[in-house]
Amino acid sequence: MKQTLAFSLVLLTLMGCSINKKNKLWTLPHSVTVYFEQNDKKKWGLNIEMDGDAFFAREEPVNIEIFEDGDVIKTLNSGYDLFTEKNGYYLAEATMAYRGVTFLVTDKWSVVDDVLQVNRTLVVRGNMSGGFMSGIQLSYHKPATRDSVKLFAPGMIYGTTDHLTAEAIGGKDCKDFIRIREDRLPAPLFGAYFENGFSLCVLNSKPDARTIKEDSRDLEAKTIIDEGLRFGAIGADFNKEKPEFGYWFPGTEGGITYKGMTYPYGQMKKWSRRYHPVSEGLRQEYQVSFKISKNDAFNDFYSGAWRWAWTSLKPGINFQNIELARRSLINMLGDNVETHHGITGLRKWKYAMKGVEGPGATKTVMGFGGATVEAAGFLLADALAENNSLATKHRQLGESVIKTYLNLKLSPPAGEGFTFEGEPVTSEPSKNPVVYLRSFGDGLKELLKAVKREKKAGIEHEDWIAWAQTFADWLLPQQEEDGGFPRSWKQGTGEVSDLLPESSYTAIPFLVLLSEITGDNRYVESALKAGDFCWNSTQKEGVFVGATLDNPNVIDKEAGTISLEAYLMLYNYTSEKKWFNRAIAAANYAETWIYLWNVPMPEDEENRDLHWKKGLSTVGIQLISTGHSLTDMYMAFDTDEFAELYLNTGDNHYYDVAMILLHNTKTMLALPGREFGLKGPGWMQEHWSMAPVRGVGLYRNWNPWVATSQLNGILELEELDKELYKKMTEKDNAFK
Repeated sequence: MKQTLAFSLVLLTLMGCSINKKNKLWTLPHSVTVYFEQNDKKKWGLNIEMDGDAFFAREEPVNIEIFEDGDVIKTLNSGYDLFTEKNGYYLAEATMAYRGVTFLVTDKWSVVDDVLQVNRTLVVRGNMSGGFMSGIQLSYHKPATRDSVKLFAPGMIYGTTDHLTAEAIGGKDCKDFIRIREDRLPAPLFGAYFENGFSLCVLNSKPDARTIKEDSRDLEAKTIIDEGLRFGAIGADFNKEKPEFGYWFPGTEGGITYKGMTYPYGQMKKWSRRYHPVSEGLRQEYQVSFKISKNDAFNDFYSGAWRWAWTSLKPGINFQNIELARRSLINMLGDNVETHHGITGLRKWKYAMKGVEGPGATKTVMGFGGATVEAAGFLLADALAENNSLATKHRQLGESVIKTYLNLKLSPPAGEGFTFEGEPVTSEPSKNPVVYLRSFGDGLKELLKAVKREKKAGIEHEDWIAWAQTFADWLLPQQEEDGGFPRSWKQGTGEVSDLLPESSYTAIPFLVLLSEITGDNRYVESALKAGDFCWNSTQKEGVFVGATLDNPNVIDKEAGTISLEAYLMLYNYTSEKKWFNRAIAAANYAETWIYLWNVPMPEDEENRDLHWKKGLSTVGIQLISTGHSLTDMYMAFDTDEFAELYLNTGDNHYYDVAMILLHNTKTMLALPGREFGLKGPGWMQEHWSMAPVRGVGLYRNWNPWVATSQLNGILELEELDKELYKKMTEKDNAFK
C-alpha cells in the first residue's frame, strides 16, 4: 500500500498535477466545474460544483455489487488510487479485492461537447462462485425525495408520480429504487430536474443491449448470472439521505420490475437481478455520459435531453418502398371488409398469422382500435386515384361502410359500432358498457376528412355531414365552463360514466373540421375552449394524459400525438401563434416515445419463435403507455404532422423524425417477398415488446388501426406537400 501511494505521488508530480486534495479538471456551461478530490482515505473521487458550491459528488466512483451463494449481497465502493492526464482526458484507476479476486478498473474521463463522459473498463483477476455487477453514480448535494425531483425516463416517467399507476415503474410504490433495464426505454436515458431549474441526465451513449433467451423469457424475476447479458440499468436510488443517479451493468432492475407479457397485470414489487460471473479475464466495457443543464421549465428540460440523446445515438433510417407499402395496405383493407346481416365493416381484430384461421372479433367499431370509418375514408381516397383498377371496388366498399354507420344513433350514442348481427356495441368489453369521446373523435374526424376529399373531386355528402352534426350538437351542451368534456358515457343513455376531462383534445380535430365544412363557428369555439382547458390542465407542464381507452388517464403516447394534430388544426384555422407553440410542445413530448436505438433479439432464440425477427432494427418502434413495456407503430399516423413542423420551422430535426415515422414504422409490415409468416402483403401484428419477452407480443393479431395509421401518414404527407412527399420517398433525394 505504501509503495502504491508513493508511486501515485510521483506519477502525479510527473504529470504536472499538484498534490493538493482538489484538482480542477474542466469548466462546463452554467458555471459548473469538475474536480477530482482526495478523501481522508487518500483515494480520489469526483466533485462537481455550481457557482463554487457543491452540486454533485461521488467520493467513491467505483461501485461493485457481489452476489454470493445463498443470496448474500455485498457492496464494494472505492475511490481511485491514481489518475493521470493525457491529451485532454484523464485515466483514473482503482483496484478492489474480495475473497482472493481482484477487480481492476480503469475509467477514462473526458468532456465531449460540454458533456462529462466516462468510458469504463473492468477486468476480473481470479474466480469465485456467484456474480457481480458494477456501476457509476453521482450523488446530489442535499437530501431530496422522489416527488421533490421531477424525473424523466422517456416513455415511462414524466415528472412526479402523478398520472402513473401506483405499481408502474416510477409510480407511488416505486419511491426508493428506480432502476430500469435500458431495453425498456426508447433511449437509454434518465434525467432529474431540480427545483432551481438545474438538471442531470444520464445516458448510455454507446449501448449494446444484447441478451440471452433465459433472461428474455424470465417471467418471475429470478436471478441470472451470465456473461451474455450486455444490457445495463439506468435510474436513481432515493433510499439514502442524498439521492444517487447513474448506471448499473449488467441491468439489475428494481424495486419494481415487469413480467414479460406486461399488460395489464405484469407489475411486480421485486428485484430482477442480473450479474456477470466472477471469472478470470472477464471484461466489462461501457460508456456513460452525464449532462448538466439549466431550463426554465420541465418540458424544455426533457425535450433538450431527448434531442441530446438523438444526436448521440444517431438513429438510422430503414428505407422502405412507400408506394408498395401503400398499395399493399389499401388492398389488404379492401380484402377484409365484410358484410353480414346488412352490416358492412372491418372486424375489430383478426388473426394475423398465415394458417391461423377463425373469424376474429364479432363486431366492427368506428374509432380507436377498430378504425373502421377511417378505413372507409382511405378506400374512398384510393377510389379517386387515377388509373386504379380497384377504384370501383373500393368506392363501393367505402360507401357501404359509411352507410352502415349512418344507422348508428349518436344523440345519445347507442354505441361505437355494431355486432355483425346488427346490434349497437361498444369498443371495450364491460359489464357496464360505456362509449368514449375518443372513439367518436377518431371516427367522425376521419369521416369529415373524407367529406373534404370527396368534395374536392365534385362529390357531395350532405347526409354524412348531418350525421356528424347530430353528435356535435349533442356534445356541445355537455362542455364544462372551463372547456372540458366528459371522457365517457353509459351506452345508450348519455349518462356520464367518467368525467375525467383531460382527454377533451380528442374532440378538437372533429369540431374544427365541422366548423370548416359547415361554416358554423359554434364548433370551433368549443374546440378553442377545449384546447385551452387541456393545455392548462397538465400539458403546459409537459405531461399528456388520457388517450387510451383501456388505460384511463395515465401518461401515454397518443395523448401527445392527438394533441399535436389538434393544436396544428387550431393553428391552421386561427393563425394564432399560441396554438403552433402548443403543437411544438406536443410534438416534443410525442417523439420521446420513439426508439432511437437497436435492441437486438437474443442470439440463442429461434427466429420462428420471435414475432420481431432477428437482424431487423428496432429504431422507430414506440412505447404505447406508461405502466408496461409494449410497443407499436401507431405514430406512423403522425408523419405529416412532423413534416408540417419542419416546413413551418425549418428545423431539420422534425424532418428526421418524419423520415423515421414514414420508413422505420414499416420494418415489420408484410410486403411481397417478405411476409414474416403473416397472411400476406399489408398485414402487420399489433404490438411487440423490446424488454422481456423481447421480440414477442401478447398475441399475433391485427387491428384495423394498424393499417390506417400507416395510410394516414402516407396520404396526408402527400396532401400536405407533393414535392416533399416525393423527396422523402425517393432514396436518392431523401437524405440531401
